Amino acid sequence: MLWGGVLGVLAFGGFRLGGLILGLPLWMREAAGVRIPVELIGERLFRWLPPVWFAYLVNALEAFGRSVLGLEHFGKILALALANLTVAGLGAVGALGLRRWIREVRSTPMAVAAATLLVWTAWMFVLLPLAGGGLLGQKAGPPELVAALGGLWSLAYAGPLVLLLRKDANAPSTGDQNPLSRRALLRRGMRFLAGLLAGSALAEWAVRLAAGAQALFARIRGLPPEITPNRAFYTVSKNFFDPDVDARRWRLEVTGLVENRLVLSLEDLKRLPSVSRPHTFACISNPVGGDLIGNAVWKGVRFRDLLERARPRPQARRVVFRCADGYHTSVPLADLLDPDAFLAYEMNGEVLPKPHGFPLRAVIPGLYGMKNPKWITEIELTDKDHLGYWESQGWSDEAVVKTLSKFTTPRNGAVLPAGPVWVGGVAYAGDRGIKAVEVSFDGGRTWQGAALKPPLGRHTWVLWALRWDARPGRYTLAVRAWDGRGFPQDPAPRPSLPEGATGYHVIRVTVR
Repeated sequence: MLWGGVLGVLAFGGFRLGGLILGLPLWMREAAGVRIPVELIGERLFRWLPPVWFAYLVNALEAFGRSVLGLEHFGKILALALANLTVAGLGAVGALGLRRWIREVRSTPMAVAAATLLVWTAWMFVLLPLAGGGLLGQKAGPPELVAALGGLWSLAYAGPLVLLLRKDANAPSTGDQNPLSRRALLRRGMRFLAGLLAGSALAEWAVRLAAGAQALFARIRGLPPEITPNRAFYTVSKNFFDPDVDARRWRLEVTGLVENRLVLSLEDLKRLPSVSRPHTFACISNPVGGDLIGNAVWKGVRFRDLLERARPRPQARRVVFRCADGYHTSVPLADLLDPDAFLAYEMNGEVLPKPHGFPLRAVIPGLYGMKNPKWITEIELTDKDHLGYWESQGWSDEAVVKTLSKFTTPRNGAVLPAGPVWVGGVAYAGDRGIKAVEVSFDGGRTWQGAALKPPLGRHTWVLWALRWDARPGRYTLAVRAWDGRGFPQDPAPRPSLPEGATGYHVIRVTVR
């Protein structure tokens, strides 16, 4: 994120005001871990949306960003841009309201200092509290650091704006041409807007590396690898900027209805007996056929071993997770007593990457990713219900994985040569496993069984493939799965909100 603002300034040097206003707070955010107004406002913009709108916009924007713009997390880019415009608009209104006073102050340094103080006051006492950062930014980071960096950001915002207004005031008049005419203001506003939008996009730009093709039966390409590389594994969080956790200072607290309250460092956890297992995660907002799913090998410590040390009290029935980014959710205590439920500190043989929850995340069988929180700092046992971050916005409190299957080859709209064609993909049903996968080449009238590759574990996806003797024509292909308990995939098309998407993945291909 540090380079987003820098790139915005370099690429749009003519829009230096917009680039500087965006670039410096992004640098502050990256260097010091202090949450900035645009970040907090962007989150609020998302949360103010009705849940149905939220789910629709997220899926639509993500699909548009990937297919048209080549961008991941386009919804966040847009929200960050809108947040930038909100902050810039508030500042512009204030500056225009004070422009006469700014022009009349004899000393430019005095005008800059006064405007900086006004911006700082507005930020610390109005903008941050309204955006959820607390009075004086108490929830945005260490108060003294927030205040100091807020001064720098305020100077970066107010300084160029004051200089611009004073320059216009001192510019010679030529006829009826007013330096601050509507046309001039519109032109400068458009340049300012372009700087903000460009910086927002560049700051959040992230292009995933393709997982690469892997031969399932030594003759087929287009299937994902069974183990998703860390850099290709999907990431979803509520944050524009994920937390930077100092492992040396980080502690995990086990609190609430326990006989023995625990405070453990990362090294303490690593000294406990460890387990290593493959596990698939899927996002509850993943649309039918979507890419928000991946499989990795995770290593960590069993919840059961940790809870034995904490000794839960008899009345404890739920567990609340709290995380370094402010996220929170809860699951039944019984889910954590499953021997396959654990806290992971490694992913695919490497230290748990920051986007995936460093230093610690939950791995709980059968549940969508929202119930497997990242950056965990506290585990509280309670006898009360707890409505989590996403649950309070309308998402399922149970979040049990729905049976899903999808094509990864061929792609929708593909043009294929006549003759033998391999079709294939993945199927997943959480902790229930996959018993069978079937494919239809005639829009669902008839079905053929596909071959399954033995899964890597009890809680992983399976790769499937089927050889098709394709003849010229246009075809509608569909895929469905049966879980390990013998229940078929739900064929009814439903959106991801509130419980996860259902329906068959359907693609259309042409054979020539």
